[in-house]
Amino acid sequence: MYRRDWSIRESYKRHPYRVYYKMGLTRDGLIRAVQCRIFADGGAYCSVTPWVTWRSTVQCCGPYDVPNVHCDTVGVYTNNVVTGAMRGFGSPQMNFVVDSMIEIAAGRLGLPALELRRKNMVKQGSVTITGQRLDDHTVAMGQVLDAVLKDFNYEAKLSRCTQGKGDAEEQYGVGLAMSYRGVSLGAEGVDFCAAMINVQADGSVLVETGIHENGQGAESAMVLLTARELGLTKDRIRYRRSSTSVIPDSGTTVASRGTIMGGGAVVLAAKELREKMAGVAAAMMHCAPDRIVFRDERLLAGGNGGSVSFNETVTEMFRRKVFPHAFGVFQAPNVDWDEENGQGKAYFTWVYGCQAVELTVNRATGKVKLLNAIAAHDVGKAVNREMLEGQFFGGMAMGIGYALHEELVLREGKILNTNLNTYRIPRSLDMPEMRAIIVENPDPNSPSGAKSIGEPVNELMGPAVANAIFNATGVRHHRLPIHPAGTGTRASTKPGAGG
Repeated sequence: MYRRDWSIRESYKRHPYRVYYKMGLTRDGLIRAVQCRIFADGGAYCSVTPWVTWRSTVQCCGPYDVPNVHCDTVGVYTNNVVTGAMRGFGSPQMNFVVDSMIEIAAGRLGLPALELRRKNMVKQGSVTITGQRLDDHTVAMGQVLDAVLKDFNYEAKLSRCTQGKGDAEEQYGVGLAMSYRGVSLGAEGVDFCAAMINVQADGSVLVETGIHENGQGAESAMVLLTARELGLTKDRIRYRRSSTSVIPDSGTTVASRGTIMGGGAVVLAAKELREKMAGVAAAMMHCAPDRIVFRDERLLAGGNGGSVSFNETVTEMFRRKVFPHAFGVFQAPNVDWDEENGQGKAYFTWVYGCQAVELTVNRATGKVKLLNAIAAHDVGKAVNREMLEGQFFGGMAMGIGYALHEELVLREGKILNTNLNTYRIPRSLDMPEMRAIIVENPDPNSPSGAKSIGEPVNELMGPAVANAIFNATGVRHHRLPIHPAGTGTRASTKPGAGG
């Protein structure tokens, strides 16, 4: 078992980025061009640097409609610790840059940042920077933004921000950030997943998928989806933690793909099983198979009012030598990619999110106190609302660590802070009150209607906190984590200061 210092020293880390970003806008606030150069510290080995930086490139303009883009991303070998896959996978770094730039640009133009966002954010039918038209699912960017503004009373709070003015000991600010995130692997890999449902003679249901339970709640999602599709209570269903010796390899459980891919395969397997069971039940009740309804642990005949229990149907299936077993494969909709020109349909669907934070900054010490935070994301269709809220709060907490606390100290390739007394993660007392707004637009590209949430909620706290600190102090910070210095005097309030 690794000791803490070994774990910190030897495990891979999130890629540190250095980004040079230039944004061209019209005087009335339309973004016309972006030029971006990204340098990613890959450490001593390549690992997944090409794939992490690919996502950064694809999403280098955030959820904004930009007609002219040039982005070069370079992964660099260094003597530092190897960097790899970390929650967000190349997005948190770029979201910090993009949503900071939006606020800087608004200050330079003398326009409200919210106005600039609304003018440029992607909408239904928009074309992304890689040439993908967003017309086959609900583009909920405005919906999540409006949800945060209303629930958080954001605009009223924004009007009270101190901007470094006055002599109050606690400077007050709010800030927000928006994103869209490509779901699952996209054009980075081949995206498909398998599931099996096997009903035993006693009516118990065994479910297996190619998705692994890492503590994120995938097991509960598969059980609940199976129960929903078959009209059963969840205590009848047992999720088996299978291996690739039993079920086909369905890829890694990464990229927030557990529910959408594993759940999609479960839903398709359940539909196949329903067809088998409906055929037998229809013969038992002398009705057409397409009239059978699965509800409350029974199979109901839609026309004549008859019904048989789930167990009775299973018993009859075994008597007729019809196995109550099904195998489902969810093949993600096709994507495409032109590597030479950076164009194509990068992802088959997207998650849209907005997060805001309210805080104070102590004028003398620079200490940041988080008061409230809120997140609204379009999740497609919620499967397990309690676990979903847990993902919201966990992602926000982790994002707060990224924004304010967690910093790896390196000297000549060696990590100096190898314990939690020097590598600081947020404590419970550092957490604000948090609220989750679950926006549901069932996704037509997903058999279950669900999309993703694990990574999107982690990506936005960095820029939201940075924007809030600027609105409190008038000082713009360009790197994470942010350590505001105590001023003791009035800070600069120049529009777009630090830009």
